[in-house]
Amino acid sequence: MVLWIIKDGKKSGPFEDYEVREMIGEGEVGEETKVWHEGADGWVPAPEIAVLTGEFEKKVAVPPPIPLTMPPFRPWLRLGARFFDFVLYSAILNGIFVLMGFTLNGRQDLSGWLIVAILVPAILMEGALVSSFGFTPGKWLLGLRVETRLRQRLTTGQALIRSMRVWILGMGMMEPILMFLGHCLSLWFGLKKGGLLWDLQSGFQVSSQSLSSKKVLIYWVLLIVICGAKVALVLPEVWPQVEEEMRRQGKWPM
Repeated sequence: MVLWIIKDGKKSGPFEDYEVREMIGEGEVGEETKVWHEGADGWVPAPEIAVLTGEFEKKVAVPPPIPLTMPPFRPWLRLGARFFDFVLYSAILNGIFVLMGFTLNGRQDLSGWLIVAILVPAILMEGALVSSFGFTPGKWLLGLRVETRLRQRLTTGQALIRSMRVWILGMGMMEPILMFLGHCLSLWFGLKKGGLLWDLQSGFQVSSQSLSSKKVLIYWVLLIVICGAKVALVLPEVWPQVEEEMRRQGKWPM
């Protein structure tokens, strides 16, 4: 389409429509510029010309995505929270097993149904707590919260998958040697990458909040109480074995 424009009070042209569109992009033709083409009733503002209308449409500016930064990895808080949760869970587990008539202490083979009986409740319990509140008891006491990179709470499915990876990879399915190796690997990975494997792969993070001295005190008091309760639960089962071994070695007073 051939167009004429009024520029600086003078008629200019003819121009092809693509030339006028280039002028619009360069700011030489504005919304108030009068334009005429063959067949038009008169001079009209440029936006009223069909082939030019799109050049004047307001484009909504889309802000760039919010830069995502990983919170600092705090190894001692993470290990402290995990240790508290482990002691709490094992104490609860020991209590249940004692009520059922047997205990995990002294058992050398944690295989088959026993591993399932130990891990499944732990995975379900932690997954439910993380999806519902964003933390476990240990994490709450030490000001830690599990969330996505957008600082949203994990869904139930995400929390359960994360919990399963933690208890299998990090906790080594409660097998002492595997647990030690899992903690060493987790500590190395966290210090190297700024986060743990099960969080980095899935886009999760553990943020830390201000830690009050009151919560630290509660943490240690509860930890001591739970450890004492656990000892009280297992002592009746373990003590007869200790006494018998000491008698056999002649170290028990007659």
